Amino acid sequence: MNFNGYQTLRRILDAIDNVVMFVGCAMLFALMCVVVGDVALRYIFNSPIHWAYEAVSSYLMPGIFFFAVSHTLKAHAHVSVDILHNYVNRRVRYVFEAFATLVSIPAFAICTWVSARNTMLDFTTAAVSSSGLAVPTWTISIMLPIGFGLLTIRLILNAIGYLGTLASGRELQTLPPIAGTEEFAQ
Repeated sequence: MNFNGYQTLRRILDAIDNVVMFVGCAMLFALMCVVVGDVALRYIFNSPIHWAYEAVSSYLMPGIFFFAVSHTLKAHAHVSVDILHNYVNRRVRYVFEAFATLVSIPAFAICTWVSARNTMLDFTTAAVSSSGLAVPTWTISIMLPIGFGLLTIRLILNAIGYLGTLASGRELQTLPPIAGTEEFAQ
């Protein structure tokens, strides 16, 4: 893969990530509105919003998490263990990142596959939530394959970038900052 093709794929993934992240941010705003409304109605009028708990726990919290997971990796904001990174050169750090990324890809690919299969099963069987809202369960479970799928694609592109950097000497993928040296992500 040439450098331009790699950068094009990254831009496409970043654009998809931005849309999904926007939806996640809208879900966070909705969560705040639902919680404030529920608390206000509960304490002022003694009449809480009956569907608030399910909406928050089934839709909003999972959406916020899974829709942000790929973008969080892009921003190097996931928790990382970098004990040795202070003591090795950049090339060895690229080897570490490539190895960790290559080990992660199968795990998250399996998570994507299993969650997509379960979502499809929920969709084809028309399964319905047994709680108060009685909504189709696929509308809840679809957030998992979206989040895991985007994360898997990002990991694959990162692996290509790390390995390409090692092979060519041209930096295709930047290294995550070492703890204590972080700067704000662009």
